[in-house]
Amino acid sequence: MKKRVSIKDIATLAGVSIGTVDRVLHNRGEVNAETHNRIMQIINELGYTPNLQAKALSMKKSLRFAVIIPDSQDNNPYWQKPMDGINLAIAELSNYNTNFNIFHFDASSEQSFINVLASVPANEFDGVLLCPVFKQAALQFIQTLNTQQIPFVFIDVNINNAGNIGYFGQDAFQSGVIAARLMQKDIHTSRNVLIVKQSNHKIFSNHIEQRVAGFRNSIGNDYRITELEIDLSDPQEPNASLGQALKQQQFNGIFIPNTRAFRFADFASAQGLKNICVIGYDLIDENIDHLKKGNISYLLNQRPDEQSYKAIMLLFNYLLGQKEIKQIDNYSPIDIIIKENVDYYSHANWTNK
Repeated sequence: MKKRVSIKDIATLAGVSIGTVDRVLHNRGEVNAETHNRIMQIINELGYTPNLQAKALSMKKSLRFAVIIPDSQDNNPYWQKPMDGINLAIAELSNYNTNFNIFHFDASSEQSFINVLASVPANEFDGVLLCPVFKQAALQFIQTLNTQQIPFVFIDVNINNAGNIGYFGQDAFQSGVIAARLMQKDIHTSRNVLIVKQSNHKIFSNHIEQRVAGFRNSIGNDYRITELEIDLSDPQEPNASLGQALKQQQFNGIFIPNTRAFRFADFASAQGLKNICVIGYDLIDENIDHLKKGNISYLLNQRPDEQSYKAIMLLFNYLLGQKEIKQIDNYSPIDIIIKENVDYYSHANWTNK
């Protein structure tokens, strides 16, 4: 087994003390340019990486992280996916002197989001992962994080120029463009398309609206678009609204810009509806089942577990000073899933890649 390169090895090869190497690695103190360049050359040649566990354990206190993310109170199983990635990151960092606090809110209730943010003692945390579903409500909390210089990352929903060190999610507008291209490929006659937005209390976040905007921008003027907003807190929904809409108009294309494509597919299956191009999002079990049965034509996948895992790791590396972090939007691939390839995605383990 190849021996791990240590600071002592670098110091010996550079002909300097361990303390000098440490100052170069952490940009502390003054080191003359020639010595600095020699040490950096050796570091690069040997492919040295710091021992994160030793560094974390050497800290006088644990690194504390706050994770603020929706739960499934609005009957949306999607949110378990990012929690899977968060739990994986927590497990991997369990021996690295870290501590995590999870704060859940109801994604269909802005007041729930406000209440949770008010309960988070920001000054007690070293880093924060935040899903800012409600932009205006998030801004005051974000201002507090910036004022106290607490690094934070966004997942799923982005707010531009907010001071976050990173964003992990999907390019929502572009995913809507892809959905439109798929619809155009499948529909050639009677170009009537229904956009079905389903949520509790008709709460639709910015990334949902961006998906719809991308779809509308790209579908073409020869398609007739009807948009339907459904409040799933009503026990009669979505069947009541869908039944009424389909009585008034025959649609051969349905675009559902969130996880709940399965709710339409349940309705379509019960009604015996056929030959409709149905496009939705995310590889949850209910959607996968309908995709395999042919009730959903395409699912656009954004790898939410991978997003949240990488967001936690970015915060951890940033706090340990592992590398310089430049704020960047980390867009996930927009996977196009059909019944013939879904098993390769639903059973894929990206953490082993």
